[in-house]
Amino acid sequence: MKTITTKLANAFALAMVILWTICSIFVWLLPDFSLQITSWWMHGMELSAMGSWNLTVGNFLLGGITAAVSAWVTGWVLGWSWQTVGNRR
Repeated sequence: MKTITTKLANAFALAMVILWTICSIFVWLLPDFSLQITSWWMHGMELSAMGSWNLTVGNFLLGGITAAVSAWVTGWVLGWSWQTVGNRR
């Protein structure tokens, strides 16, 4: 059972790393459009007062690491919860 929880956590982390990399490439290539999409996702919030993107290698790595760790923990908690609830009949 523990193996399933760990596999799910690893899959969540891997998916996050892939999505983080794609998103970062998108921000790097199309910064203005990326800001517009972010505004759409934030219910139209005006984000221009916050400045522009500051995508550096350090930001990419630190953001990616923290996102992957968060995704791993989320996957692990989901797997644990699934097994805990699934074992009750």
